[in-house]
Order: sequence, then C-alpha cells, then structure tokens
Amino acid sequence: MRSIIYCIVILLFCSTTMSAADKPAWIIDYKKLNLPEMLHEQKEVGEVNPFYKIHFTHDDKVLISFWEQRPQTKLATKDAPENSGKIFVALLLSIETGELIRRVEWSIAYDAVPSLHFISNRFCIYPLPSGGFVGITNRHLRVFDSSFNVIHDRVLDAIKDRYGRYEIIVPLYGQYFILQTIDTENRSISHKPYIITEIIDTKTFKTVERMDNLWHMVNIWEDRILETLCPAGINERRVVEKKIGAPQWNDLGLIMTTSAEAKFIYNGTIIVTDVIKQIPFWFKIENGKKSATVFKGIIDGLGFKPSRNTPTIVLEINLQSDFQKALDISGKCRIEAYDLNTQKTLLETKKYSNIVDYAISPNGDSVALIIKNKKIELYNVKPQNDKKK
Repeated sequence: MRSIIYCIVILLFCSTTMSAADKPAWIIDYKKLNLPEMLHEQKEVGEVNPFYKIHFTHDDKVLISFWEQRPQTKLATKDAPENSGKIFVALLLSIETGELIRRVEWSIAYDAVPSLHFISNRFCIYPLPSGGFVGITNRHLRVFDSSFNVIHDRVLDAIKDRYGRYEIIVPLYGQYFILQTIDTENRSISHKPYIITEIIDTKTFKTVERMDNLWHMVNIWEDRILETLCPAGINERRVVEKKIGAPQWNDLGLIMTTSAEAKFIYNGTIIVTDVIKQIPFWFKIENGKKSATVFKGIIDGLGFKPSRNTPTIVLEINLQSDFQKALDISGKCRIEAYDLNTQKTLLETKKYSNIVDYAISPNGDSVALIIKNKKIELYNVKPQNDKKK
C-alpha cells in the first residue's frame, strides 16, 4: 500500500511541477482596472457574465471588451426611467506598460435586451486590420474609427430564438468582414443550426455577398472565402475556397474529420488542422497544393491564433496528464508561440488553470492573456536566435 501511495505522489508531483518558462513583461491586477469578476454560475434571470475577450489593435494597443452588470440604485422617475443595468465596455491598454489609455462604455437599452440572448464568449469589439473597430452594441452593427466614433451603423433584426446569435469574423488582412446570423430554431433535417453569412465591405458598409447555408466554419483573407464544409449526412469535412462573387466553390481535395479546421495566415497561405487517431496534424495549402506536415502530435487541441504580419502563431497547450484524465482531475494549460517557418517554439508561458482568453500582436512579438478574476499579463516573444539553448 505504501508503495502505491508513493507512486501516486510521484505522478502528481510530475504532473504539477513547473517547467522552465518565460516571465511576463508586465502584470495588471483586475482591481487596478476596476474589472468585474466573472460569475461561476448565473443565479438570476438576466444576469450578465463579463465574457472577457482580448485582442491587439493594428497599432499595437491591447484591446479588452466585456459585459458588465450595474443594477439601477435610484428609483425610476419620468425624467430618469429605469435602465437595463447592462453595460458593454471596451478598454485600450498600453502594450509597453499595461496602463489604461482609454475606456469606452455603451449602456444597453431595454429594447435591446432581447439581443442579450446571443451574448457569447465570441461577442466583443474587434479591431480591423487597417485600423478602427467593428462590433455590435444595442443591437446595432457598427464600424468605429480609432477613437470609437461611429462611422457606419446598421440596426440588426431581433433574434427571437433564445440560443440564436450574431457573430463577427474579422480577417487578418483585407477590407471585408463577415457577419453571421445563427438561427438554432429553424434547423435543417440534420438538426444543425441555419446560418446566414454576409460578406460586408468596411468602406461602403454594403453586403457584397450573402450565403444561406448550414453550419460550417468560415474564414476570409482579402477577397478569398474559406470554408470547412460538412456535407449533409456525411461524417467528414471538406475544405473549399472561392473568391467573393464567384459562382462556385473550389474543392481543395481534402477529406478531413469533423474536427478539422482551416484558417488563413499572414500571407494568405491556408493552414488546415486535423486529428487522426488522437494525434494532431497540421498541413499547409499554398497555390491549391497540400504541403508536408507542418506540425505533428505536439498539441492537445486544434485551435490556434495567427499573427497578422508574421509566420508566428499562438495556441493553448493542455497539460493535463493521462493520470489526471483517468482520475478526472483538472489539469493546467500554458500558452505557446511557434514560428511556422522554422517550426520552433518561441515562447512558453507559465502554467495556468484559468486562462479566459489570449491574443498575439500583429508582428508576433507580444502575447497577452487574461487570467480569470485575477490579472492581465503580457509576454514578449523572443526571436528564435535569442532563445536559450
């Protein structure tokens, strides 16, 4: 029995011991920025979870957006009617110090409260690649300049479906962005949600293409649209691409599993990720041709975030050991940055058990992350030749 206990202690120690990691360049506590804590569970109807999201702007500022609940403390009058108590907030922080540069708030009117049904962890203010922002406030789709002045405004239809929502997809490069209306009430025969996809020009604010289709994942780069399409009744994904306005999709000839994902990176190359027999595989597609494997079996999970101007990507690594999985013990994660050209690790953060969101700067030299109810941290990504061997 003693030997069994000893083995368990050793396994737990090996699974939790800190490995060598880079140190943050700066750390900002929630209290300094007056940030509300995330709810562990929503106990009251209408309660809003902050749903923190973090990005970098095109000029290297840190952008944080979230929802906040502020119940009205004064009695309503004719001149000061009751408000919804729900606020959407955007913060701009200095990349050098983490100091607050600007805070912008939008009160959510009562007539827009039904739109809170589509609040999700993807709903936020997004920086545009050429400057300015796009987002949804008070059920208005809006494009803002760099000072958050409204340039374009469009009222969105109310979504009656409780789980329906709007989602915005912003490219690494180009003047178009994607607005998706996700309707889970009007489902197809295959029980997948129905989606309306609009390609919108940020300069004219006009919809240049609209697609009515079933559930699929979409990415955009300049005038190229990328999908990982799931044919009805078939347990697979196909990677397809077309230009805006083109009548047909070009099948890239890849038959992947339903967990496959495809994204554009900084130069328009497509990265496709998939898992075969629990081993992650990464492929490049350049000029319509599939390259050799980029990475193989190095991560537990598929998602990654590319920098806008470099071959550097960042992703969350699940460090849960097999022993922890067997005992259903929550493991820790860390954020890592890789160079797609050299296939080398550029950054390993500390281990965390509560990462909310993370982002990589346009030039791939900084990574920011939000730790639940604690702090925001920024790491500097060192060039490969500067890393210790």
